[in-house]
Amino acid sequence: MTFSATLTRSIAAVAMLFLTATACSTPSSKEEPMPPSSEFSQLTDAGVAQIKRTRHARFDLRNHELTKAAVGLEGQDRGPIIGGADQPMISLELLGPDQAETVETSTIMFLSPSADKPYAGIVYWRSFETPQECLAELRDDITRWGLSAKGVDMWEENSQGESDYQQVVSMGVGRSGLVISVEAYLKRGKPLLKYDIYLEPEYYTPEVQQTIRATGFSK
Repeated sequence: MTFSATLTRSIAAVAMLFLTATACSTPSSKEEPMPPSSEFSQLTDAGVAQIKRTRHARFDLRNHELTKAAVGLEGQDRGPIIGGADQPMISLELLGPDQAETVETSTIMFLSPSADKPYAGIVYWRSFETPQECLAELRDDITRWGLSAKGVDMWEENSQGESDYQQVVSMGVGRSGLVISVEAYLKRGKPLLKYDIYLEPEYYTPEVQQTIRATGFSK
């Protein structure tokens, strides 16, 4: 199962929930056990509770891979959603092959194709009060995430005066060494960016990365 197939089935409902500012998780009434000490975040119930409590998550993607064992869920087919559109911001630290990137987001999602495979990707969202703030973020992402300047220009041009609009801005190879795709939305005039971090091996060949850098897309 490819990242794209997993993403198509998993993202639509979550993005709609985010855009309508509904919560993506239900708090548990039972007392959470303390998570084991680890340099990196865990996705067990206790680990997710710790992320929510500290508002910080850190993942080791130096091999552009996130295994179930690395997050305490070996053998489990779980792709948790942490946070929600109306939840406090989380500092998400991604340690990539070349350097770390830290972003602020209120919602993080993990895509799981099956119990015996690593996560296919990590998705996070960024919301903005104005189109100008969103555009400034996209301009910064040309450097941070290797987005196509042409794709950002197209968003600026086509979203002008629109209340509802959606566009895949571009893919990119970030300065962290991670491959990403960014999709931009307007919903009743409010901008939202969806970041898809690809973790499948096919996106980390020299040929595919050269194509992404040249065109803003993988093929």
